[in-house]
Amino acid sequence: MARCVAVVAAAALVRRKHTFWHCHNAFSGPVSVLTAWAAGRPVMWAIDGTRQWWTYASCYVLLDVVSLCRKQVVSKQFKDLCKKAITAKCGKNGPKPLTNESLKEAVQEFCDIMYFNENCIDDMEDIACEYGFPIDSWNVSQVTDMTELFCETGCFDEYIGSWDTSNVTNMDSMFACAAYFNQDIGQWDVSNVKDMSGMFFHAERFNQDITCWDVSKVASMSDMFRGAHEFNQDIGRWDVSKVKYMSSMFEGAQKFTQDISSWNVSSVADMKCMFKGASKFNQNIGSWDVSSVMDMSEMFYQAVDFDQNIGHWDVSNVRNMKGMFYIADSFNQDIAQWNVSMVTDMSGMFYYAAEFNQNIGGWDVSQVTNMSGMLTSAIKFNQDIGQWDTSNVIDMSCMFEEAVCFNQAIGQWDVSKVRAMSGLFYRAKEFNQYIGGWDVSNVRDMHEMFAFASKFNQDIGQWDTSNVINMSSMFEGATCFNQAIGQWDVSKVTEMSKMFNGAEEFNQYIGGWDVSNVKSMVEMFKGALKFNQDIEKWDVSRVEYMFSMFDGARAFDGNLRCWDMSKARNTYLMMPH
Repeated sequence: MARCVAVVAAAALVRRKHTFWHCHNAFSGPVSVLTAWAAGRPVMWAIDGTRQWWTYASCYVLLDVVSLCRKQVVSKQFKDLCKKAITAKCGKNGPKPLTNESLKEAVQEFCDIMYFNENCIDDMEDIACEYGFPIDSWNVSQVTDMTELFCETGCFDEYIGSWDTSNVTNMDSMFACAAYFNQDIGQWDVSNVKDMSGMFFHAERFNQDITCWDVSKVASMSDMFRGAHEFNQDIGRWDVSKVKYMSSMFEGAQKFTQDISSWNVSSVADMKCMFKGASKFNQNIGSWDVSSVMDMSEMFYQAVDFDQNIGHWDVSNVRNMKGMFYIADSFNQDIAQWNVSMVTDMSGMFYYAAEFNQNIGGWDVSQVTNMSGMLTSAIKFNQDIGQWDTSNVIDMSCMFEEAVCFNQAIGQWDVSKVRAMSGLFYRAKEFNQYIGGWDVSNVRDMHEMFAFASKFNQDIGQWDTSNVINMSSMFEGATCFNQAIGQWDVSKVTEMSKMFNGAEEFNQYIGGWDVSNVKSMVEMFKGALKFNQDIEKWDVSRVEYMFSMFDGARAFDGNLRCWDMSKARNTYLMMPH
């Protein structure tokens, strides 16, 4: 049999543009509805001024019959003719009910027709005969599993609102990445569905009324509307009392603004990323019972409009609050009464929460191990958190980075387990509190710790730095710092590049430092205008990079003739000039 394939082009408002093939020639243009059936083949005429009749796909009986059956294109006569053809070939009983397996096969074959992948379909009329015509008439009453049924089906947007889904229990990822799908399925009976996770994942155009769905048996709604950019329907009356998982449920649902305050979320254990990127969501959900939730990480990540009173939430079971209000630009609510005693991760919790400045000094943070970036760029935050129990914290890197207002007494903190303090006060330009009593004996990384902390000038000379490996840029731009740190044990440090770059006031004796393991001293004292100490006895035999080491250190005139710089690869602009 000769292969003659119909190729769908761009859609018009009322009619669709198709290409129609004979075995020897073709026509491409807008078409009218089919008005006849000639020799078992659908026939229509082209609206091109010639009123010429063309046989649609004359080499097949029902080639692409399903894609011509969109509501806006097809006449009742066309449908009746197609049904007669099916009856003639299949008999009066028509297609058999579909099963889980046959439904997935049918959808695959149907979508192959839409893509016109003729390599997958030898006789297109068999699809209509075997499964039914049109797709909305398919008998799915026995189907229980619709997992990934239309996943990544591209341009699929067929009406399937009449399907009997009463026996379906799983709709996981059913329309995932079905970017064009936007049909009315609001009358579906989903009362037996238990899994709707990822159902409309990146179904970017879907925005249909599903208010009346009975979701009372659903246990998982994770990723359900994730990336469903257009979705904004009233689902506030849904019974979600059995749902356990809502992670990423509205992540990236940029238009969703509906009132879901009355939801019973008492069974939910996971709200990770629930409103992440839901940039317009700002509903009062303060009455929610979140007592079962264990994970709230990134829950309001980039929910830039959200600013509701959630101060009465019972978060006593939450373990993870990582990035919870990350770039939640508007949020500034009183959450002082939260019981966070089980939380272990607060990294990035208020990262760039630009408005946040609430009293959280009474929080029990005794189980927290990670506070990295917790208040990074929380530019208004300046609350007393000096009584926090930080005895289990391991990572404080960037905790107050660019927290430009913060200047509270935290000298009593127990930081004995902390290993990372890199960027801790980076650009915290107001901070100038005594922290000289801190036990930093386990810290490995101090790079950029006080970089551009322009007011910091406290005595930290007694710190035990014996385990520190990286001190690069530690005091870079710390223009006021000038404390005696000559007794520090820096014997394990390998990186000192830019350590005092721009530390304009620094001029303390550090000539006794053991720098024998340092490999880079690039720009170490660049712009350290007052530094002029004797460091002649330093062992720099392993240093490979000394570029601009004293560039701009105008006062320095030390004698470095005895230095062993045999391994130095670049000493360009090393000395002051």
